[in-house]
Amino acid sequence: MPLNNFDSDDPAVIARNVSEARQAGIDGFASAWLAPDEPRTNGNFAKLLSASAGTSFRSCVAVQTSFYRNKSQTDFVNALKYIVQTYANHPNYLKIGEKPVIFFTDMPRVPGGEQNPKTAWQQIRSQVDPAGSQIWIAEGLDPSYLALFDGLYVIKISHQLYPNAYLKLPRWGAQVRQWGPSKIWAATIMPGWDDTPTADQPEELRAPSPPHKQDRANGQFYRNTFKKAMESRPDWIYIHSFNEWVEGAQIEPSKTYGNFYLQLTKEFSQRFKSS
Repeated sequence: MPLNNFDSDDPAVIARNVSEARQAGIDGFASAWLAPDEPRTNGNFAKLLSASAGTSFRSCVAVQTSFYRNKSQTDFVNALKYIVQTYANHPNYLKIGEKPVIFFTDMPRVPGGEQNPKTAWQQIRSQVDPAGSQIWIAEGLDPSYLALFDGLYVIKISHQLYPNAYLKLPRWGAQVRQWGPSKIWAATIMPGWDDTPTADQPEELRAPSPPHKQDRANGQFYRNTFKKAMESRPDWIYIHSFNEWVEGAQIEPSKTYGNFYLQLTKEFSQRFKSS
């Protein structure tokens, strides 16, 4: 449980999260984002940028592609254009050089991709970013997406059937390297996992995979994932997650763990940045 009950829409709570993350050596958030007219994720991302003002903390959106699976490709294209037009010029939006970064999830659920998701992604990017002036990071284990995307990450590294999937991080990193030095490999680390309390919830409210519990082992699982992430020679480290309480993957301070996972994160950050 959290140290105290809070409202995640409260700007003061968001500012506190930014401060906690910065103290732990985290450089920014990839914030789950649904749509321009979805008030919580869109509104809270604007609050996040505001809370980061005057700091080196840089955040970007992580577009939840599955939100658009029953919508048109045009809807999706317009949403992505909105992100760039609305946020990309903000000084606290994450950019590489001058290129704004966008993370994506659920790659096969792209609108118009029922038969061939990659063709649909090609159509979408040709409309949103024909000049390649953005950095698009795809989620998943299929490196062939790197023919279109600029980087790859794997959001979930422990599953019911493969609880130690994180051991494959070096292999996944090597697959990205085969696409050349310009491609970004973001290696994921995770403190644990427990989405079993949501097992009876509809798929829209939980990850589309069997419920699973990965014991934290007093921080050892987090350490193990970091070790394998470092072996994969990452460009970035992606933490899953700062505050995903519903998935039991949070490192945010809690009654159960206190600041323990933020302290571990600070240790990992220092080691990564000095490597």
